[in-house]
Amino acid sequence: MEIDSAGSASSPHGKQAACLNCRRSKIRCNRLAGESSCEKCKQTSAECIVPNHHLGRQKGVKNKRKGLEKAIHQIEQAIKRPKVDSSNDDEAQRAISVLQELLGKVQGQLMQNEHEHEHERGYSEASDHPRMTSPRDMHAEESLALDDAENPLQLLARASDLQLSPTDMRRAPKSPLPLSEGPSFLQSTPIGEPSAKSFFVPAKANLDVGPEVDPIELGLVTFDESESLFSFFYENLAHTRWGLDPLVHTPSFVRSQSAFLFTSIMAGAALFLPSAAALSKRLSRHCKWLAKRVFTHRYRSVEIVLAFMVNVPWMSPGDRLGDDDTCSYIAMALTVALDLSLNKIVSPSSSFDQELLNGLARAECIDAKRALHMDGFDDIDPSSEWGLRLLRRRERAWIALYVVERGVCLARGRSYTVPPTTLVENCDRWHLSNIADPRDGPMNSMAVLRRDLDGLFQKVKSSCDSYRFVDTGSEAAHSIKRTIQTFYEQWYATWALSIGEGDTRSLPPYVEILVTHTQLSTYGGVINHPTAPIEVKRFFRAAGLSSALNVLRAAIQGESRLKSMPNNTVIMISFAACSALSLSITPGDSRSSLAPSVRNLIEETAGVLERIGATPSHRSGASVLYGRFLRELIRRAPALPLKSRGNPDRVHPPEPAFPSACLDHGPLPVTLPPEDLWFETLQFSAMSDNQIVDAVNRAGTAFGASIPDVPLDNMLNWDWLDFANPDFNF
Repeated sequence: MEIDSAGSASSPHGKQAACLNCRRSKIRCNRLAGESSCEKCKQTSAECIVPNHHLGRQKGVKNKRKGLEKAIHQIEQAIKRPKVDSSNDDEAQRAISVLQELLGKVQGQLMQNEHEHEHERGYSEASDHPRMTSPRDMHAEESLALDDAENPLQLLARASDLQLSPTDMRRAPKSPLPLSEGPSFLQSTPIGEPSAKSFFVPAKANLDVGPEVDPIELGLVTFDESESLFSFFYENLAHTRWGLDPLVHTPSFVRSQSAFLFTSIMAGAALFLPSAAALSKRLSRHCKWLAKRVFTHRYRSVEIVLAFMVNVPWMSPGDRLGDDDTCSYIAMALTVALDLSLNKIVSPSSSFDQELLNGLARAECIDAKRALHMDGFDDIDPSSEWGLRLLRRRERAWIALYVVERGVCLARGRSYTVPPTTLVENCDRWHLSNIADPRDGPMNSMAVLRRDLDGLFQKVKSSCDSYRFVDTGSEAAHSIKRTIQTFYEQWYATWALSIGEGDTRSLPPYVEILVTHTQLSTYGGVINHPTAPIEVKRFFRAAGLSSALNVLRAAIQGESRLKSMPNNTVIMISFAACSALSLSITPGDSRSSLAPSVRNLIEETAGVLERIGATPSHRSGASVLYGRFLRELIRRAPALPLKSRGNPDRVHPPEPAFPSACLDHGPLPVTLPPEDLWFETLQFSAMSDNQIVDAVNRAGTAFGASIPDVPLDNMLNWDWLDFANPDFNF
């Protein structure tokens, strides 16, 4: 506020401004001509200070400008304000140029509207007759769109962007208003307080970097060692932990973006190197400390989201089942991802058709330039190859988070938390890009499979609910079987050619085991549906047993390529073993039993889990505990009755002859004699999935009339790991 001496108290216009004391007391300020103090100030012996008297409305007076005129005035002020700065900020100058251009167009349009208004005075403003939309009207509608209208906080931040110059933002302190100081502080705070300006800013990455957190600066590892560990990670571990691009996430780049991710990748690699026991311990301890620091300091970046996911697969078990930090890490990754709008499609996009983008709401997309600015890459051209890779890494991180979260929820019986956003709903061809990583295909295949699984559940349950009105029990069973078969057939037909390996286009072992335990999840979710007829329950039982056996078979046959098996997959394998043991025990009126063969398969699986979890010796993986659990499960199972028929020493292991396939199987060249099948131990681990299904289907004809409920419909609420659980038949 400008202050004048008493001599200038009277303006040339004959008006006299009141002094500050009279204004504060809200009384009339009486001052004789030529006097330096008013009557009140003389009485109180106070200094009489008179501010300049400004003509026109004071700040804060409403209704000076309205509507479009008010918006134009705000733009004019935003243009004028940065001009007094000495900054040469290119971004600010570009913004000013755009605003000036828009201002010129709008002012011209206003002048034109004023002339047109004289000619249209005789017409009603609210005409009942619709008129054709002209290109100019379409442009006007486009200009009326409001970015971030669905996000109140972002809208506030964008409004502050319009009213603050870049220099103001740089000079503003980082701490927000100290609200704890109460109303007295707020009353004494000037309107232009810089801390208020720094509070209303758009979301932006907050990197966890610096010498106090960098493992190289702290002496935990050298840069040469970091390069070696990164190379090992991408060659041996990245196929089980999707979301990274080796061309983007190099040691130097990751180090500059996130100490948490930098340490997590190296700790994961050291965990599987036999000679890196001490290094693994140091890096793992530092990684846990960095995770807590991210929680407390609210760091956020795309790389932090990836860091939480990198830690999930091989997290050490807690003191009790479910005590690890897996779900906490997933929740924190989701929080950071949503803060940075990773769930949105980048526009313009190199991965999606423009026709699709044109039909999406603004809230479902994020501008490429704005996304790079949010990540701290203001100087990167979004149309360059490096810019496109940086933008694609955002979408990849969200798809990877969706996949890992759905897998964790399927394994642990939790409700989903990561929503199926527009990015996931339209990602079927996302992996087809000239800058795609080879692992984008397998990751995308699982995203599509788990995305569509909910729809399959609904179809199956709906068929069970309505069969009494349209079908008999057998017809409902055939209909549901066709529905599930078609679902997986279409998935295999699409993805086997896209991501298959070798001449047979067989799926990678990790993808295959994920698909098989997703099939098990399908039957586990509906096996005890209350409205399912007996024929449907019999089908669910046989198909569930086939899927469970195929999960175990895939784990055994793929052991050499599953050394880095994630904990989530270990849980599903253990669940498959429990399911197979329960489903293979047939009722008393049955003429056959697969239980001896199933128990042998579980024993083999337990050995695989123990070996994987103990290699190398310093790993101490969770799979060791699950392997021991399976052995204890077999030991506590009731003894099997001895069979008089057949020769128990004679085994007929068919040779695997078919690649992975879904549930619809044709005749097999290798069959087992019916009179010997049920009284001899079958070597399931040497079969193909087709042959396992064939064996289970043959056993299904001898199941008998009673089909008891199997406690699988709650899908892994950890009850199956309780030795005292009476629901299982062992």
